[in-house]
Amino acid sequence: MKNKWEPMSREKLAIYNKINDTFVGHETMSEDILAHAERMQTINGKGIELLSYLNKDYLGFFMSPFSRDIKNADIVIAGIPIEGSSPINSSHKLAPTELRKVSKLGMGTVTDDMKAPFEMCRVIDYGNIDVFGQFELKKEIDLAEKHLLDIVAAGADPFLIGGDHSITWPPLRALGEKYGPLSVIHFDAHYDLTTKAQFAYEYTSGSYFARAFAGGYVDPERVIQIGIRGKQTFLLQEIAKQFGTNSFTADEVWDLGTDVIADKILEVVGDGPTYLTFDLDSLDPSCHVSNSGPEPFGLTTRQVYDIIRKIRDKVNLVGADISEYAPMYDANGRDAIVTCGIAWKIFAWLCTKRAERQGEWRKTEWPMAMGYASI
Repeated sequence: MKNKWEPMSREKLAIYNKINDTFVGHETMSEDILAHAERMQTINGKGIELLSYLNKDYLGFFMSPFSRDIKNADIVIAGIPIEGSSPINSSHKLAPTELRKVSKLGMGTVTDDMKAPFEMCRVIDYGNIDVFGQFELKKEIDLAEKHLLDIVAAGADPFLIGGDHSITWPPLRALGEKYGPLSVIHFDAHYDLTTKAQFAYEYTSGSYFARAFAGGYVDPERVIQIGIRGKQTFLLQEIAKQFGTNSFTADEVWDLGTDVIADKILEVVGDGPTYLTFDLDSLDPSCHVSNSGPEPFGLTTRQVYDIIRKIRDKVNLVGADISEYAPMYDANGRDAIVTCGIAWKIFAWLCTKRAERQGEWRKTEWPMAMGYASI
């Protein structure tokens, strides 16, 4: 057993000193990523400084530009602060604003696999759809639906930040009208398959799927639900069988592994237009507890990421949402970071697929950018 390692050779030390003294990292970047970094620092002659966590109030989600110019957008990110149908925890009306802030705390705009979403697509942050003052869930959802119909009709792909899970109805209708019956990937602890016969009030966070099936906007046989568990499971399990959705409990995900689940997703949704809806209560409370209906014994963030990582290159994603974050229950901000981390992965996936469908890259512009580059 050695008590001490020999000193490194002078040759090695010379190499390491040269790297420390001269290497800045640009030499290893791809041309696309280098061009993106340079463009972000020179926008409008001022640029957007990428490496600090500060002074980004003038920018939207992930440092996108605020705009409502949907005719010139490929991807529209919008907050929908609805919480009238949250079953347990509340404060979802505050979630989009809080998550927008936290989404800008990362360093840069490039993914782990070296993709730059803002180089691929023209992205805008639409801001929050102002449902406050409606005082009735139906009116709130109807207003959100009008916005989504306009966004999709203009040719953009929506990415919605909730809000409770009732936010999923507007994009399902809008995209279902455009593409025909959608395939859907659904992460959730709950089936969200309440029927009109079971509960006459249709505007809830648990009835959007039954409405979408009945309206012809979603094909239930091309829906896959992942993470199902909890005390409500028995109420809707038979309805899921009647509709013919494909469901995996959290226990099954653990037992089968993420490779099997990823393969099943690809088998179910096929290569047609697909929507992803992510309810944060699909995660185990040890990973995320600040959501509408925390359920123990759920999925881990790593399982979710592994599934997304294994399917994102093969699923034709045309829209997505993430819902049920309740910031008032997030004492140390951990769950906001988790939420934004998942949202970033979905956003990059959505941009990649949009760029593939349109056959070209269209760069995001920042006409109102006021940041200053530090280098």
